[in-house]
Amino acid sequence: MDVVLVGYQPRLFRKKHTNFWPWNYLTGTFRKLGYQTWHLNANKIDHSKPHIYICWNEPDTIHLFNKYNIHKDSVLVQKLTSFDGSPESVGKEWTDNPMKFFQEWHWPQYKKLDQLSNSGYRFYAFGAKTDVDSFPMKKKIVDKYKDRIFWIPWGTMTVSYDEIMNAKPVMDGFKYDLGFVGSRWGTMYRGNILEWDNWLQPLVDKAKTSVIAGRGTKLGPVSVAEHIDILKSSRLCPIIHAASWKVEKGIMDRFWTVFSLGRFGVIDNAGILDFYNEDEIVLATEKEDYSEKSLYYMNNVEKQKPYIEKALKRIQQEYNQYIVWKNILGKISSDH
Repeated sequence: MDVVLVGYQPRLFRKKHTNFWPWNYLTGTFRKLGYQTWHLNANKIDHSKPHIYICWNEPDTIHLFNKYNIHKDSVLVQKLTSFDGSPESVGKEWTDNPMKFFQEWHWPQYKKLDQLSNSGYRFYAFGAKTDVDSFPMKKKIVDKYKDRIFWIPWGTMTVSYDEIMNAKPVMDGFKYDLGFVGSRWGTMYRGNILEWDNWLQPLVDKAKTSVIAGRGTKLGPVSVAEHIDILKSSRLCPIIHAASWKVEKGIMDRFWTVFSLGRFGVIDNAGILDFYNEDEIVLATEKEDYSEKSLYYMNNVEKQKPYIEKALKRIQQEYNQYIVWKNILGKISSDH
């Protein structure tokens, strides 16, 4: 079967949704793996043939099989996130106590697995590896469908596989003390505003030269090539997560991208210990410690090298989309 990543192809003159980028990246990755792969909106797909459909929210897998007469032998793969595309999720904030919020949350995206189980279609799900045990409803659903869920290191969706495999630590040629590419988004309790102001901005204020790009910044969005150049040209590339990512211990794209390029940043999320030993990364989960360590490594670039080498080696050998999805698609294709 061929693979279709569904949705997020922008209409003419429309901005690309943030999910366009991972879908676009995975399309190239799957083709490199030898799969016939397409990135199409649902109304552009020939549903009379069986496909492996990969969906997030526009549409999700439930909408897909309810609205379109998809072939009975198709396989449905749902991307799992803490919120879905429903009005309830879109308008929900995790408050000033995100741990308590998620312990009481009912995880609507995960609950769709019950509907998939009753749909008659073969189905799977995937998501960034996160903490399950701390959240009762999440754990209940995951335990029920643990044989259907693939937990992945999110990996970079920016740096190509060939670039990853050829990468080496970048230790000189810097134009900036600090470089950061990412959106400033949301509200105080549903976004990264607090982390931006309390973790990133103090470093920007102390750096002699810095470049900050992304939606919500003065510079605004940049191309993939500019994104890569900013990180490779910066002595420090801070790695910060929104509160929900830190509570769930999910490691987002920024960590993987920075180290895939041979660069360095202190990480603020204890979830990294699911992938690395403590001597392989620099972790700081309190903002004062994060600032102190970040400034130290900004001013002592040569001390970064052992961490870059260890992190990059494991990305090249284990934590890249090519290897991860070679195993996932191989498993899906071999199951009957």
